[in-house]
Amino acid sequence: MISSRLALERAASFANPVARFRRGSGSLFNISVYTFGMSGVWTGYGSILLQFKATEIAAGDGVSMVGWTLDKTALAAFISLIGLGIAAVVQPLVGVLSDRQVGMVSLRRYPFIILGMLGLAVSTLMFGFVNSFLALLLVTVAMQVTGNTAQGPANALIIDHVDDRERGRASGYLNLMRLIGSGLVAMIVVFLMSNYDVEDAPQWLWYSVIVMVAVLLATTFYTLLALRVRRDRSGTHSVPHSPAPLDSRLRGNDGLRRDDEELRGMAGGIAEEWNRVRYYFFLLGMAILIAAMSATQTNAVFFVQDVIGLENPARGGNYILLALVGSAGVVVYPAGKLSDHIGRGVLLLMSGVMGAVGVVSLLLLDADSLLEVIPGVIGIGISVGIYLSVAWAVANDLVRRSRAAGDLGLTSISGLIGAIAGRSSGFFIGGLNERGLDWGIDYLGYGVLLGSAGLAFLVSGVVFWLVVRND
Repeated sequence: MISSRLALERAASFANPVARFRRGSGSLFNISVYTFGMSGVWTGYGSILLQFKATEIAAGDGVSMVGWTLDKTALAAFISLIGLGIAAVVQPLVGVLSDRQVGMVSLRRYPFIILGMLGLAVSTLMFGFVNSFLALLLVTVAMQVTGNTAQGPANALIIDHVDDRERGRASGYLNLMRLIGSGLVAMIVVFLMSNYDVEDAPQWLWYSVIVMVAVLLATTFYTLLALRVRRDRSGTHSVPHSPAPLDSRLRGNDGLRRDDEELRGMAGGIAEEWNRVRYYFFLLGMAILIAAMSATQTNAVFFVQDVIGLENPARGGNYILLALVGSAGVVVYPAGKLSDHIGRGVLLLMSGVMGAVGVVSLLLLDADSLLEVIPGVIGIGISVGIYLSVAWAVANDLVRRSRAAGDLGLTSISGLIGAIAGRSSGFFIGGLNERGLDWGIDYLGYGVLLGSAGLAFLVSGVVFWLVVRND
């Protein structure tokens, strides 16, 4: 009897945490874990695999456009911009389509997320067959179309399931998952690709791709299975109320109540329009910051290879990734939670300042080893962690609930504008480096890149602060 009671108590002690862990829409883990896999795919592809393939293709037959031969940095920049252009179209479009589906809140987004995620998995596997510029371009197009078919509707999961007062914490948790996923998957891919050779050891590319796809499928399906569907409470599809006749509005409390409701409705409309204006300025700040982030991210492998002097940058890249993701991961959740209490403006301004300091420190150092660049990388990581958490909370605050996925999809257009400015740097770094040699300046292209990125970090922080300083 005693043994059976102990067994029941032990079972209950195990079941309670599991029940709390799997609380459906109430669990921030369930809402956020899909970003672990998606960010792992995009980071592994955009920061590692794309650079390896761009280097191979540029060193092989090469790529020429309108009489201009693209080097590895220009080729990677071109492919990245094509992909981001597709994302800027697909993500808001599919987001709007998911907003217009009637019925259960999260269930209406399921078909888009499932189809997009499965398509992204297949497209990522196709990367293993890439051996030419055309193949690289086609795989990139397929990945962007399918991935953003899933991402557009998924953007609205926080608004669908999380109370307004908890959005900072939810945004922090979501971006913590994003950082851990991108960092962990990227570190695994970097480790695997350090053994890669296109002739002697091509299987390591396949190992990398398979890891990325496995994590993507596991995390996305977990989110879809764990979330509980809820009916649409936004009022988007409710029958509109007809106004009361004029004579009833002129009599007694009913008329006063109607007038009061109309005034509140007018005030709500004005507030909504003002939030729209603020949202557009927020998107401007986001574009500026993404310009800085994408410029440094796209050329990080080349910087390590050329300036630090590592022939195989994958062997030392783990240290940079660990410093970047570790520092961002430490602050991302506390920053989101803190923003719910002290406001978001100060934290976003701090993010811009920290990013500028981190980038400028790389510019001023005469680095010839990885250890010398780690402090600057940590500063950038802190900046990115604060931004990812707090800025996404601001976006969720400013968009219209009834059109959440469509409005949040506009961030992809902002991302495209920023990426065009940031990743286009790849077209000029090589030429500026060569021009710098004529002037006695080593790596002038990388110097211009880091200086511009530092300024962009600072300006973005100021723009964000101006948008939300009165909240």
